[in-house]
Amino acid sequence: MHNIEINNLTFAYQKEHPVLQIDQLSIQLHRFTILHGPSGSGKSTLLKIIAGFLPRHGGQLNGEVQIPHHLQIAMMFQDPGMQFALDTPRHEIEFALENLQIPSVEISSRITAALKQAGIQHLADRLFTTLSGGEQQRAALAVIIAMDADVLLLDEPFASLDNHNRQILIDSLVQLQKAGKTIIIADHDLTGYHQLVADIVSFQEPIHRLSHDQAEFLLDQASTQLIRTPLPRKNDQPAITLSNYHLQKQDQVLIDQSNLTFMRNRVTLITGESGSGKSSLLLSLAGLLNYSGIITLFKSPLNTIKPKNLGKKVGLVFQRASDQFLNVTVAEELSLSRRQGKQTYFTHERLNSWLKRLGLYKMDDRVVYSLSGGQQKKLQVLLMLMMGQPLLLLDEPFSGLDRQSTANIVALIRACQEHSGITVLIVSHQFANLSHLVDYQLLLKNHTLTYQGRNQA
Repeated sequence: MHNIEINNLTFAYQKEHPVLQIDQLSIQLHRFTILHGPSGSGKSTLLKIIAGFLPRHGGQLNGEVQIPHHLQIAMMFQDPGMQFALDTPRHEIEFALENLQIPSVEISSRITAALKQAGIQHLADRLFTTLSGGEQQRAALAVIIAMDADVLLLDEPFASLDNHNRQILIDSLVQLQKAGKTIIIADHDLTGYHQLVADIVSFQEPIHRLSHDQAEFLLDQASTQLIRTPLPRKNDQPAITLSNYHLQKQDQVLIDQSNLTFMRNRVTLITGESGSGKSSLLLSLAGLLNYSGIITLFKSPLNTIKPKNLGKKVGLVFQRASDQFLNVTVAEELSLSRRQGKQTYFTHERLNSWLKRLGLYKMDDRVVYSLSGGQQKKLQVLLMLMMGQPLLLLDEPFSGLDRQSTANIVALIRACQEHSGITVLIVSHQFANLSHLVDYQLLLKNHTLTYQGRNQA
C-alpha cells in the first residue's frame, strides 16, 4: 500500500448526525494534500482519525481507514497550547525527542535545526505563557519538525500568523516535502500555497479530490485583500487615550507609545507581525496585564475603575475560544449571555436568525468543546456581542473561519455596532471581507502604533 486509503467512512459523536462522511478518498504519500472547506465540515476530524485520536477518545466510526503500518505520524493541533507539556520550546522539543528514544548525542543538533527551520531560535528559552498565538504555532511546528515523522498533520497551522511569517513556514514545509515527507494540512485559507504542487480535497459535500485545473483555479484566486482606510477625522471623539504608555513582557519591550487615541463608536483594526504585542495591548486595555503610563477609558483613568465596573464597560474576545466558555453546552452559554447581556439588538427573533446564519441553530445540547474550532469561534463572538459592553476588544476573531463564516461574523459585528454605537478594536492577521467593517487601521511596528491611510476631505 502506497497511499492512505479511506472508504465508506462515517464519524459521529454519540448518536448525532455524522460530522464526517467520505465515500472514497486516497491521499498520496510524499506529497502535499490540503483539506479545504468551510468551518465545521470535518477537516480536523479527519486529521484526528488519521492520527489515531478518534475514535479512541470518543465518537463512533464506521468504514475503513488504511494507513501503511511503517508510517510514523505527528499532528499539530488547531490550538497549539493544548499540546505543550513543558515550559519552553527548547524543553518541549527535548521532551518529545526523549520520548522517541532519540540518542542523547543527536538531541541538541535536532533541536537547533528544528528551531532554525521554524524561525524561532530567539524564542527557544521563552516561556510559552509569554508567546503570542502566532509564536506558539511556530513553536508547535518546530516540535513536529524535530520529531522527523513520515506524515505531518497540520490543523490550521497559520491561523494566527501574519503573511510574512506564514510564507516563511510554507517555504519550510516545501523543503520537508521535497525531502520525502507527507504533509496533510487542514486550512480554509489558501493564501501562499500557490507555489506548491499540492492535491486539494474539497470538503464541500460530497468530499472529493479536485482536478488539477480546479485546484489551480482555487490557488490562483487566493490572495490577501488589502484594506484602504482613511485617517481619523478631527471631530472624532476619543474612547481610549494612551499617554506615555509602556508595555513589556519580561525583558522584551512590546509597545512604547507617547500618545495615541482610539476613536469612539468606530471599528479600528490593529495589525502587525506575530509577537509584536497586539494581544498584550488588548489585555492591558481590559485591565488584565500590567503596564506603565496612563490609559484613559471613556474619560476615566483605567486604574481607578473597579474590576466589577470595568467588566461592564469592556468586553474581551480571547484568542482561544475555549478560554471564554463558562458552561458545558451551547444552550447554557446562550442562556448566561441572555441573562447578563445588555445588547438590545438581540431580540428573540434576531438571535434565532443569527444562529441559523452562523450554522449554530438547534445545537443547544452540543457540548461547546465538541464543536469545531470555527464553530467555537462563531459562538464565542456571538456571546460577547450579546453582553453589550460599550467597548469590545476582539483578538483574532476570524481565526479558523472560512470566507463565508468570516463574512457572517463581519456582518454581525457591524449590525451590533450600528445599533448600539459600540467601540470595537480588532486584532487580526486576516483582511478578507473586512473592508466593509473597518473604519480605521493601526499598524504596530517598531514598538509604536501608527494610523494608516490618508486624511479625509
